[in-house]
Amino acid sequence: MKHSIYEFVETSDNLPFDVSLHSVNYIPSHWHNSVEIIFVLRGTLEVTVNQTMTALSEGDVLLINSCHVHEVIGLDKNIIATYLIPDAYLKANLKGVEAASFGFDSHSAGKERRPALDRIRQLLAEMVQLKHKKSEYYELDMQARMLQIFSILLKQFRIPASGEAVSEKYMERMLRIIDYLETHYREPISLQDLADREYLSVPYLSKFFGENFGLNFQSYLTSIRLKNAVESLLRLEEAPIADMAMEHGFPNAKSFYAAFKNKYHMTPNDYRKRYRPETETKRESSSSSNYMAFSQSSALGIIHQFLQRSKVRDLEETDHVEGIETEHIPLQLSGDNRHAPIRHTWRNLITIGKAKEGLHADVQQQLRELQRRCPFRYLRFHGIFDDAMMVYQETQAGQPIYNFRFVEQLFDFLLSIGLKPFVELGFMPSELAHDRSKTIFYNQSYVSGPKSLDRWCELVGRFLRHCMNRYGAAEVESWKFEFWNEPQLQLFWPGTMEEYFELYQVTYRTLKSCSDKLQIGAPGTVISMETRAFNQHFFAYCREHDCLPDFIPLHFYPHDTLDDWSEGLRQEMDKSWTPYRQLLEEFGGVSANPDFLRDCLAKEQAILRELGIDDVELYLTEWNSTAYHRELTNDTLYKAAYIAKNIVDNLDAIDGFGYWVLSDNIEETAASPMLFHGGLGLLAQYGIPKAGMIAYELLAKLGDRLIARGDRYIVTTGRGGYQILTFNYCHFDDLYALGDISFIDATNRYNAFKNVKTVKLEMDLQGVPDGTYKMEITALGRKHGSSYDSWVEMGAPDSITTEDVSYLKASANPRRYVTKIEGGAHVNYVSVLEPHGVMLMELIPQA
Repeated sequence: MKHSIYEFVETSDNLPFDVSLHSVNYIPSHWHNSVEIIFVLRGTLEVTVNQTMTALSEGDVLLINSCHVHEVIGLDKNIIATYLIPDAYLKANLKGVEAASFGFDSHSAGKERRPALDRIRQLLAEMVQLKHKKSEYYELDMQARMLQIFSILLKQFRIPASGEAVSEKYMERMLRIIDYLETHYREPISLQDLADREYLSVPYLSKFFGENFGLNFQSYLTSIRLKNAVESLLRLEEAPIADMAMEHGFPNAKSFYAAFKNKYHMTPNDYRKRYRPETETKRESSSSSNYMAFSQSSALGIIHQFLQRSKVRDLEETDHVEGIETEHIPLQLSGDNRHAPIRHTWRNLITIGKAKEGLHADVQQQLRELQRRCPFRYLRFHGIFDDAMMVYQETQAGQPIYNFRFVEQLFDFLLSIGLKPFVELGFMPSELAHDRSKTIFYNQSYVSGPKSLDRWCELVGRFLRHCMNRYGAAEVESWKFEFWNEPQLQLFWPGTMEEYFELYQVTYRTLKSCSDKLQIGAPGTVISMETRAFNQHFFAYCREHDCLPDFIPLHFYPHDTLDDWSEGLRQEMDKSWTPYRQLLEEFGGVSANPDFLRDCLAKEQAILRELGIDDVELYLTEWNSTAYHRELTNDTLYKAAYIAKNIVDNLDAIDGFGYWVLSDNIEETAASPMLFHGGLGLLAQYGIPKAGMIAYELLAKLGDRLIARGDRYIVTTGRGGYQILTFNYCHFDDLYALGDISFIDATNRYNAFKNVKTVKLEMDLQGVPDGTYKMEITALGRKHGSSYDSWVEMGAPDSITTEDVSYLKASANPRRYVTKIEGGAHVNYVSVLEPHGVMLMELIPQA
């Protein structure tokens, strides 16, 4: 029965009670074989239990004993948490509970019971949070808290069992009556009709109703009619109220109005205007449509705020106790000739934002430091033709003026520190743009196609020939030139695909006319979006026009809703770039798949194989754990484990992994006044290394031969020694993946992860050649190597001094441990990793 007055509470095998969030309008008198607890998070309710009405508002808690008839009326837009605990569960876990009832109402709790009440509130809030985060073993944590609640209830709120519970003796008869009335409530039904069906006298049935339902027959029938009429009132915006009243069994509109005002203290018209559900979709289904749609993230935000301000912290330390997982790993180290070589293609490429940023003193200093600590081969950037680089202007007569002075300064600097340019050919100089209204980024770049293809080709040709004259043909032929990126997104290319393909073709011809050995890449496409159709059309065009690219750039951001977002964005981008700025700054969720990069790469490679393009080099010219420039986890230790995991997972799978980006000083969006603002960079302002940068340094110390790798480790050899990198990656929990950021803030950023535990890897190293070795262990954790955590520990200052900068740079150094060991048949090595921790062990032979 859909709307039965009797609720049979069904639970999952994993969780033997129900915890749910709702917004309620009207639940008629009903009962169930469970204790029910109602926790009001927002708004007001009236709850009537055995004819006693209690008004509840924000923060109030009420317990309804099993099999007690109760009615719930929502008086406004409310949010409640409900907890239904079946009798069978309580009997199995609590001795003597069969004879117990509880008098638990936050209004009636005396001063002496306030600490217990506060503790129960906190436990109830924690259970909502645990259920919706669903980390590993959350069911066990939920049951621990539920049993704590009943321990407190038994100690402080137990009362003698009352005689007001529904009698099991008459259960079958009551269910028959309920079934009949629920089915026939639209019809004119009298107490006599029902008495005839049950072979009872009218006086007996009238008394039966009062004793077992807690209200008389007519009141109950009216409540059933009212419940269903209210559903229609909220669902059918245009339907006349009088028609709905008649449709649901009321004899006339007047009786409906009277019943409605008696329950809701307002007219149906006023109620409809105030409480009609909004268009958002309810995420969690409930047993009755009288639970209305509401924002789950809002409810969880209220829970988080409640926990933040709660003064009861008895379990604070317990909440942070993590599980420990131990794994034993036997490793055979000898036999170097059998080990496969490693190219470490991830070191081929690193990125900054725009070309002009490469001329900034702070970014240049960061690049110097990068090359000292973890040298890369190429630096990728876009915006080489931006107005800021001043490469193209026109005279008043419309004649072009070319100026490559800033280009020279940039390329001279890069080559001086051992970096080759990886140039994205774009964006459009404003004076060459066909439509100057098409821009992107805080410091604007023009994304319109050219007003003249000939002028564009002349610009590209002059740029390339200037570089070849200055640096030599052989040098420039070793560079990479990526074509205008991400045509899937209209904000990067507002024109048609035919126009885009033509621009690519003429650019290809121009580049090859300068030197056939110059390398041009295909458009950089986002592989976390659908790419098959674009690839099919693009490569078919290239074959038809003999302009197949020399390499293929790929971009990756782990947001599996980018296709939907891109479609919606098309309607708004012609007004301003604000929607894109929101994408950059306002977190909207992330993929729940921890292996999303590996899966997307494999899918893209399969598509290219199908198209016969599997012999072309692939470069990931942009990748990150997020596309958001204000995602607070970017600054944390999490990023170190994310980088280690994904580089090890995809080791040498493609020809380059260009992490986006090196520096937080990127001008795609406005600069933040905060030091640790969730920027995409490996380096914060003032060149302070984040934990992700330290992970790159540890990866750079791996050898050039692969011995073994697993889900949490890689073992290499090189330079006569051995290297073991271990990491403990924890992925975002389901709530954070959906876009709920209510559980983190500027100084608390580690609440967004699931399966958080310490990992102990016991490695039995066999076949270590005889001799003396220096064992160097470098451990990256929250207390050693995470500048963000050090910033929090020092008080999270809004502004910092030069002394603070020095301190934070020093705090970015990981912990080191050095000892000597003797080689032989077995060497035991144990790596204990905190959540998100990364550790490198090096065995270095000694003379």
